Amino acid sequence: MGYRRLTTAAFEMTRSSVAREGGSATHRGEQRHREGRGLDPLVDPKGFGVIRRSINRVEKKAGGFELLVGQAILKETMFDTTGSMGGNIELAFGALPRSYNLLHEVDGAPLSRYDLQIINAMFGDVSDNYVLCRSQAEMDEKIAEQLRLMVPEKDGGDIEEDPQYGLFGAAYLTAADIVRCGLKSYHFNVTDAPGRLTLDAKTLKRVFGDEVFDHVKENGHDIDAKQIPDTQQVVVDLLKKSHAFMIQVGRKSDATRFWRNIYGNDRIVIVPDVTYLPEVEAAIVGLTEGTIDLQGVIGFLRENAQMSQANAVMIREAVSSIPLRAQADLPNFAKVPLKGDIFAKKGDVWPIGQTDEVKPVKPAKSGGSGGKIKIWL
Repeated sequence: MGYRRLTTAAFEMTRSSVAREGGSATHRGEQRHREGRGLDPLVDPKGFGVIRRSINRVEKKAGGFELLVGQAILKETMFDTTGSMGGNIELAFGALPRSYNLLHEVDGAPLSRYDLQIINAMFGDVSDNYVLCRSQAEMDEKIAEQLRLMVPEKDGGDIEEDPQYGLFGAAYLTAADIVRCGLKSYHFNVTDAPGRLTLDAKTLKRVFGDEVFDHVKENGHDIDAKQIPDTQQVVVDLLKKSHAFMIQVGRKSDATRFWRNIYGNDRIVIVPDVTYLPEVEAAIVGLTEGTIDLQGVIGFLRENAQMSQANAVMIREAVSSIPLRAQADLPNFAKVPLKGDIFAKKGDVWPIGQTDEVKPVKPAKSGGSGGKIKIWL
């Protein structure tokens, strides 16, 4: 895995490949479907051992294993691809470098101290060929390459959609090293419609394979196939290890009512469309990590995303009710291993010599632009 990360140059090579193949970001996945070969194992929820893993990148050095990039942190975004949302994977592909840069590369990027790893997922209806596509946790151009393998069917179906199976995967079939050290990952559910309250064993086996409940148990959860948690409980369990948010596209009252009962009022973010999803996610993550405050959101977006004042204000208002500093206030926030730390063994949670010592962290400046704050010592 080495030091590789998503760069603009690597993404542009992938974009050029898409153009040569006809311009559709999902051409490869759709072609595979037309040929009757089903989903590529990289994005098939039942592929590659079912459990998605976000793991620290280390290399053997004298005296132990060196953390090459930083503590791995996982960000998963799950896109509705039904009806009017059918173009979301295409949009996500085009916006990927913008999203990655805002989260990790720009001055004051909220996840700059970490090794950012990304899962992209898409959901449809249970009546579709594919209820869910879900990538691996990747950190370089493979993020873009796996978006190319997805198959958004873009059908409308009925009003309720079926994201609950993707939420199940995020809650019970994900293993992230960030959780082992007492912090949380990030999860975003992007939709314009209500979902369903229940899951059934038959569909879970269809999506994740016949051994789904064995994999759930392998990952530390014990779920009886005859007593499957409902969608609300799934999100409750997801929130134990992830800062999870529902990004509602448009102001549909039925969707708002449904998801508020699932996530609570403070985790629903309503936006007019998905145009500025990277900026919305970056603002949420920055507020959660404590790298910016509400007064700094506008400056951060104006400086780093070249947004208009009106759009930056719109995003600040959309995210104004989320829990602030939810990550920053966790007890181990200042103890997270940093690039160059040495571990005694591969898979250890803490570096050599670190027990209760706390690495100092400067708080975010109040009211600043958010664009030039360097908070990590």
